[in-house]
Amino acid sequence: HTADVDRMSGAVPTFDPRGTRYDQSTFLGRLAHFREMTDPRTLLTTPEELRRCRSLLESHAQGKAKGASDQELWEAKRVTDAIVHPVTGDEMFLPGRMSAFVPVNTIPTAGMLLAKTTGQTIFWQWLNQSVNVMVNYVNRSGAAVDTAQVAQAYGLAVGVSCGIAVGARKLIQSGGPGIKRLGIAVPYMAVVSAGAANVGFTRLPEMQHGVPIAARDGTQLGVSKAAAQSAVINTVLSRNLLLPIAPMLFPPLAMAAISAAVSLGPLAAAAAETCLVAGSIYGALPMAIAVFPQEMVIPVASLEPEFQNRKNKKGELITEVLCNKGL
Repeated sequence: HTADVDRMSGAVPTFDPRGTRYDQSTFLGRLAHFREMTDPRTLLTTPEELRRCRSLLESHAQGKAKGASDQELWEAKRVTDAIVHPVTGDEMFLPGRMSAFVPVNTIPTAGMLLAKTTGQTIFWQWLNQSVNVMVNYVNRSGAAVDTAQVAQAYGLAVGVSCGIAVGARKLIQSGGPGIKRLGIAVPYMAVVSAGAANVGFTRLPEMQHGVPIAARDGTQLGVSKAAAQSAVINTVLSRNLLLPIAPMLFPPLAMAAISAAVSLGPLAAAAAETCLVAGSIYGALPMAIAVFPQEMVIPVASLEPEFQNRKNKKGELITEVLCNKGL
């Protein structure tokens, strides 16, 4: 996969353990990076392969990997970054990794679109928010965890999503022809509203206590609440507002066109819609999360007073800091 990209670009960049293989200042560079991060094939990585990759990176950090090529080092970092949390250093729960997002989210999304009764709507919204809170927890930007807060976020998101989905559906069913045409947007509105609440409450501890920030040279500066707020807002905009557009709105439109041309039975229609959902998530996920860099660059001027006039290892005034956004 990465070799194909390098053949197209013509060269492998010099390895940087604190950087990324692709230019993160451009959308296309971030898209290439997140396509690797969300590649479901990394789910097949064996424990032995992960240990080899981490060992190679540790050897490089100690100056003992002189014989390793840039290609080998970037590949080791690609595998490690997809599996290991950047702040805690622990292996992430497999179903919650971004590389598992497509297979894990396809069934709940298809279920929400295919739901016909109030009971079915509630069930699929509940399952979707259960998946969401797991993904939010696994991909949080900080290390702090408040189990009670996660449970509160879960309950709130389920209540919001089911309330909006059921309420909007009943409103549309009792409305006129113009209102009924909005039916396609009901699952999307429920998912966006509940998803934003889910992220906000799951990651509330980060906003209350702050997330780690560092200067460009690696100087650790402490934790910032302002940086945490920026991280959560950017996550909501990219993953909760932009990502659901394709899988929640495109499949129903495509199915309407397909049904007009071909007569499909219930099973065939469900299978076709599920495939459309999977394809939509696969295409939309890296594009949505590539809108903002995962490692945010934040001006010091927008942070708390204690971070003003700080200096790096060279004694230079720090004007901007780096912070992990989370996904």
